[in-house]
Amino acid sequence: MNIPLAANTQQYEDEIDLREMLLVLWRQRLLIAFVTLAAVLAAVVASLALPKIYRVEALVEMERLDQKSPQQNEGKEILESRALLAKALQQLAIPADPLTFKATGEVVKDTDYLKFSLEGRDPGQVAALAGKMLTLFVDQRNQLYKERRAPLEEKLQKITQDLEQSETETGKINQLVSNLEKAPLGDLEKRLYELQLSQLRGLQAQEKVGLMEQYLSLQDKLAAIQPARVVDGVSDPVKVRPRLLLNVAVAFILGLMVGIFLAFGRNMMAGASPGAGDK
Repeated sequence: MNIPLAANTQQYEDEIDLREMLLVLWRQRLLIAFVTLAAVLAAVVASLALPKIYRVEALVEMERLDQKSPQQNEGKEILESRALLAKALQQLAIPADPLTFKATGEVVKDTDYLKFSLEGRDPGQVAALAGKMLTLFVDQRNQLYKERRAPLEEKLQKITQDLEQSETETGKINQLVSNLEKAPLGDLEKRLYELQLSQLRGLQAQEKVGLMEQYLSLQDKLAAIQPARVVDGVSDPVKVRPRLLLNVAVAFILGLMVGIFLAFGRNMMAGASPGAGDK
């Protein structure tokens, strides 16, 4: 089978181009190595010179004031606010600039939870500050919870007392019915009293049913609301920046790419210089 001449020529040219590229990289290997090494050294120096940043994390369950979703976005804004951070610093008497800390709140999708994280330079300060911020946050949010729950509990207590009173009155009616059977009355009089007591018992039963419905409704409302709480406490501080190995790896790749680019650029400039074509 005969191979077309054009195909042979194209393949030969591709092999020549690849060979030339490899030769350029070999001739400029010192430049590539120097640029790569310089980038790696710069990354190491920068990583060692930059301040260490530590992070702690915690998980908070937001309060629920009704059957709707809790106000997670509002809670997120409060946790990230400078006001909460400054108040915690003041109460802990930590002489640090609030700008050296970074608080972050993250809504956990399809749950009532907020993931809270705090970053700073001193691991001890970060852990203590995060704990104080969570305490202040939970206390603030639960104030709303208490204000919502108090009137419901008051109504529930009143209905409970009414139910107890209803039970007492029902007992009295039953006692009257029992005494009526022993009373020295005629059949007609007993029949009239029985009818009156039966009507009174029916009214009493209707009132009790109404009270039970209100009682159960209030129980449902109380069960639908819940206080804010810290589900997972503040974690141990973990260093998150600078990441020496990651920075070195990125610097190595970038330095290698820049070195290769400079190598080809230098080769092109050398080929385009006067007298290069006469050699």
